Amino acid sequence: MITKVDIQEATGSIQLCAGPISGTETAVHTAQALYQQEKTEAILLIDASNAFNSLNRLVTLHNIRHLCPSLATVLTNTYRAPTKLFVDGSVLYSREGTTQGDPLAMPMYALATLPLIKELKSIENVKQVWYADDASSIGKIKGIHEWWKKLTTIGPRFGYSPNALKTWLVTKEEHLTTATTLFANEGVNITSEGRPYLGAALGKPEFVLSYVRNKVQSWCSIVDKLSTIAITQPHAAYAAFTHGLSNKWTYLLRTISGIGDLLEPLENDVRTKLIPTLTGQSSPNDDLRRLLSLPARLGGLAITNPMSIAEAEFTASTNITEPLQKAVIEQSMELPYEITESQIRTRKKIREQKRDECKLNADRLKQGLPAPLQRSMDLAQENGVSTWLTTLPIREFGFNLHKGAFLDALALRYNWQPARAPSDCACGKKFSVDHALSCPKGGFPSIRHNEIRDVTANLLSEICTDVCIEPHLQPINGEKIKGNIEDGARLDIAANGFWGGRFDRTYIDVRVFNPHAPSNRHSNCYRKHEMEKKRQYEQRVQEVEHASFTPLVLSASGGMANQATIFYKRLASSLAQKWEQPYSSTLYWLRTRITFSLLRSAIQCIRGSRSRCGHAARPNPPMDLAVSELHL
Repeated sequence: MITKVDIQEATGSIQLCAGPISGTETAVHTAQALYQQEKTEAILLIDASNAFNSLNRLVTLHNIRHLCPSLATVLTNTYRAPTKLFVDGSVLYSREGTTQGDPLAMPMYALATLPLIKELKSIENVKQVWYADDASSIGKIKGIHEWWKKLTTIGPRFGYSPNALKTWLVTKEEHLTTATTLFANEGVNITSEGRPYLGAALGKPEFVLSYVRNKVQSWCSIVDKLSTIAITQPHAAYAAFTHGLSNKWTYLLRTISGIGDLLEPLENDVRTKLIPTLTGQSSPNDDLRRLLSLPARLGGLAITNPMSIAEAEFTASTNITEPLQKAVIEQSMELPYEITESQIRTRKKIREQKRDECKLNADRLKQGLPAPLQRSMDLAQENGVSTWLTTLPIREFGFNLHKGAFLDALALRYNWQPARAPSDCACGKKFSVDHALSCPKGGFPSIRHNEIRDVTANLLSEICTDVCIEPHLQPINGEKIKGNIEDGARLDIAANGFWGGRFDRTYIDVRVFNPHAPSNRHSNCYRKHEMEKKRQYEQRVQEVEHASFTPLVLSASGGMANQATIFYKRLASSLAQKWEQPYSSTLYWLRTRITFSLLRSAIQCIRGSRSRCGHAARPNPPMDLAVSELHL
């Protein structure tokens, strides 16, 4: 963090690739704002040849020692000797540029171009905007031409070689003739229409709209392909959409204003093709579409409607980048920390407003939904219940669902009738989801209970001693005990050193209940089950065993009672300390693992053959690998 601040202070506000908040969006907004000024005649968009690989290492390392001493040592140790590249058994030595995949490549490049930017700053009537090797010069055509000539002269000394054949001069219509005359011998492409810029577009409104339409058309094609993939791999297709594809148009919405209506074909494809394939249902009506667009934590699927978020996303982006835009327009070579603090405050405020607005929309929507769907929303909004939707479906960690399981999981989430469900249960009663989650035939409720018991015991063994499953309680010999006094009584787990000292013993008893059962359709159902467990065992454990008692009450949908929440937070904290991982990531992973265990058990209740068969808990994966690959 200290080095990051030093790098940003050194690079200032013109080179935006060194880690300032929303640097790319700032570059686009600034270029658009400057181009739209009446006094601006043109903008020159530079394309450099093989920029990162052509960087002059010796000059760069020398300059960085003076510009940012805190980063100089690590870069010198990395790049002072030629880098070995192994190709087909041969060794090539890389003596220039940055190494591909180096996390320090971007700050190194930002600092390397800083002396060049300062040299070019002397040109009058021109303003510069840089994002890594994507440079732009905005202002009077004469000044831009002078800036271009100087760049082509001194740029190669720093390893920055402009490619005229891929460089574009975008002029306003009335200045096209002047630009053509002045740049006649430069080999630069000239247009008065517009050009793409850092994933957005600038120029005439007609060009920008055409650019957006072409983007929408390409995204519609990708949505069609995802819909095809979703037939066989719906979980993977859903993750690709929410973690990847949707971010593409979100960026465009944040950088180009007034384009919401242009995304209607995209929304139609999502609504009529992707959602039906992912859910196994027909195209959603308006209420269900709004529900599915909500964040997963509020009961939705985070399949946002791009048309409805367009204006809010652009406003948020302009508000966050405004302080930095002003600094770029002023061509300040400094980046005061006050600008970053202002951006952080604005971003936090916008996130809070967005969170409150989403919650308000969810509450309004819920009032108009049928009672079963209202209940489903309540269950889906419980803490940790929706982590299976927000985690990448990586098979190695057991966080993936096959096509049938994914459709069944959504059916359970929204109280839909599962496809191809039997009309009658094996026990002889009429089949329904509520009945299947509670039916003892086949022992599935016991398997569900045992899965949580085994997972919890497995994790406790990482941090506690003398962990055992189904420990016997001591017999009652005259003690006055309320609750369970039977000889041979057993609890689910016992462990030493969880709540107290090394030899302080804790007894744990698990209960997983069906939240759809009529007796559990009230807000106090968790408290009710918790108190039942305490009445049965707490006094006996405390007075006879001289130990502590913790009831772990969970719902089959993934919700937790208060004591279970506290227990798993404590467990996550201890695991995070042992594994040297962030507490938040460890807690998220732990909740996700439990949620997947409960989800698979619930699906087994629906689809299982109801023959008795137990299974062992999945072993723990390397935590650092899980945090990295699952984006926890």
